[in-house]
Amino acid sequence: MKAATFESLNGKGLKYNDYEYKKRLEHVKKIVVEHPQYQEVYEEIEEVHIISRESVQASHLYVYGLTGVGKTTIVKQYTDNFCRQLTETGTIITALYVKVPPRLKTPKALASKILGEMGDLFANSGTDEEMGRRIIQYARECQLELIILDEFQHLIDRETHNVLATASDWLKLLTEELNIPVILCGLPESNAIFEYNEQLDGRYPRRILLEPFGFGDKVQQKQFRIFLKTLDEGLPFSEISNLSDPSLASKMHYVTEGVPRYVKDILIEATKLSLKRGLDQINEDSLHDAFHRITRSNQIHAINPFGDNHFDYFNAVATKQMKDEAFIKSHSQNAISKRKTKKIQS
Repeated sequence: MKAATFESLNGKGLKYNDYEYKKRLEHVKKIVVEHPQYQEVYEEIEEVHIISRESVQASHLYVYGLTGVGKTTIVKQYTDNFCRQLTETGTIITALYVKVPPRLKTPKALASKILGEMGDLFANSGTDEEMGRRIIQYARECQLELIILDEFQHLIDRETHNVLATASDWLKLLTEELNIPVILCGLPESNAIFEYNEQLDGRYPRRILLEPFGFGDKVQQKQFRIFLKTLDEGLPFSEISNLSDPSLASKMHYVTEGVPRYVKDILIEATKLSLKRGLDQINEDSLHDAFHRITRSNQIHAINPFGDNHFDYFNAVATKQMKDEAFIKSHSQNAISKRKTKKIQS
């Protein structure tokens, strides 16, 4: 049984403008499950941080994975553990989290963002070189021990898909001059930056791929069910929702593809519905209705499995994949046909 940290609603539905409704919904959003992959990345960041203190050569780490697997959650939780300290001589910043800005054409935008996060009131002023020198100066004054650069893929031009050479070269020089760990975090396509910049590539021999939960065998299924069970225990209801039930877990994986953010998304919607209905748990009816409230472009051929007592996970996945492949093929053929037509007309 679940620890009754939340009172029973006894069939009394909460409204969206009710304090209790908002409190419980925010509770769901804040749930973080430290599953094995999460712990591996967190501990690796911690190790890189510790062994680099007063070292002649700092260690670095690259964490990558698809959207929603939890990269940002992990790195932000790590930096949040180190609060800024105001002293008589200045501010101590042990660990700094910086999100790389999009449409990054020159190093200046990244340098400005780093300086801004450090508290520089003139973060936008100066040349690339001057801003780089200020970062190094502030890092020493603030006793900075670690920087995390998230959204690393923004060093690739979104339109041309070319690596932004000056920005990657500037980053390579900065990591060298700082001599503190610079953790890079991004989507898998950011690997192209290392392929382009050999010197930056050499500074990041340690790389961790953070993946969605699998469901192809019993071991993977058990890991995903443990993840769901932990989530379930943290939900703002007085009773367990039995999310880790084998049948329900297969449905949850089918609609989320094992991506933690997508699991949270559907649970947030299901929580809203359950609270409004006065339920003391999330049931399949709430999950069924929550499914229709969420739109994902890569799930256009997914069926709603909730409430289906005859749902077969592997058959459903195979059917969806066939429809997806046929859709992609059809669109590719249409695109080729349009190009040929345009060429003839010109």
